[in-house]
Amino acid sequence: MLRRRRPPKNEAIHFSFDSFLDLVTNVVGIIIRLILVTWVGARSYHASMQFLNTEPEDATQKLAAPQIVDDPLHVRIENSRRDLDEAKERLLAHLKDVETAEADKEKSKLVLTGLITRREELDAERRALEAKGSLRGGNIQLASLSVAEVRERSKKMLEEIKKIEAGPTNMKQLKYHAPLSRAVAGEELMFECRAGRVTYIDLPMFMQEVKGSMDEIAVELKTTYRVERRTSAVGAFRLLFAVERERTQLDAPGAPTTRSYRYGLSEWVVEPIALERGETVQQALAPKSEFRQMVDNLDPRLTVVTFWVYPDSFETFRKLRDHLYDRGHDVAGRPLPAGASIAASKYGTASRGQ
Repeated sequence: MLRRRRPPKNEAIHFSFDSFLDLVTNVVGIIIRLILVTWVGARSYHASMQFLNTEPEDATQKLAAPQIVDDPLHVRIENSRRDLDEAKERLLAHLKDVETAEADKEKSKLVLTGLITRREELDAERRALEAKGSLRGGNIQLASLSVAEVRERSKKMLEEIKKIEAGPTNMKQLKYHAPLSRAVAGEELMFECRAGRVTYIDLPMFMQEVKGSMDEIAVELKTTYRVERRTSAVGAFRLLFAVERERTQLDAPGAPTTRSYRYGLSEWVVEPIALERGETVQQALAPKSEFRQMVDNLDPRLTVVTFWVYPDSFETFRKLRDHLYDRGHDVAGRPLPAGASIAASKYGTASRGQ
């Protein structure tokens, strides 16, 4: 094993440049580390001071107060509440019907009580006549005849009372919807109720023909404000309609100008072309009738059935309405005076269904 030889004590130590560079490098590294530690500590202190000086934001300012309409079930709850109100109205109407039936039953009881009282009066009269007959010897035959008549009348009245008691109660169930209605917003199926008959009015087919003639009418409206036309016959009716051009303040009092303008259907009138038309109530309510084929396949949520009713057909309307009520349809009734035409205009009112 080799050992390093120590220099003699009196031998001078020579200067080494490599050792000097190592020393300088170590000193510089230590200084750089101190600078980095100081800089990082200063940044951390400054950030913590900024965090402490910043006032915390109010959480209630960021989050708005919850609204009831934000609830995703709000619409369903409102619809359920509306359906519940309608059910309450229907229940009240049915309760009124039950009260009416009870009142009729009480009236029948009163009539029966009156008949029984009348019978008792006749029996008292008979007994009085018998008493008078026993006192009057000269009028025995007349008294006997009177007693026989009274007995005969009493017998007949007893038979009538027994028939009334044994027979079924003649009660008619009346069906009425709650007195609530809403304007018709969807499709509308129209019928005429006249002379006890119901007839379909094919208004969609008429409107299709009206739209097809609009281009030709637009040319005529360049020189006039109103154009009237008639459609071809569809079923038992045809349609008289008018298309009007919109007037503005720039139009002269005379003939209109040929500048751009707007126009549209302003009114229509249904004209019957057959005197005897439609189906009777019995025919309309039959399984394969024209009326049943049209209304039985309707979607009650999309279509409302409208009846134009003349004074001689209110009973017809009620029977058809009850048939549609049993199937969940909304029905709109529009009464008309005798001789009036079925018509509508842009200034009129919309049908209201129940």
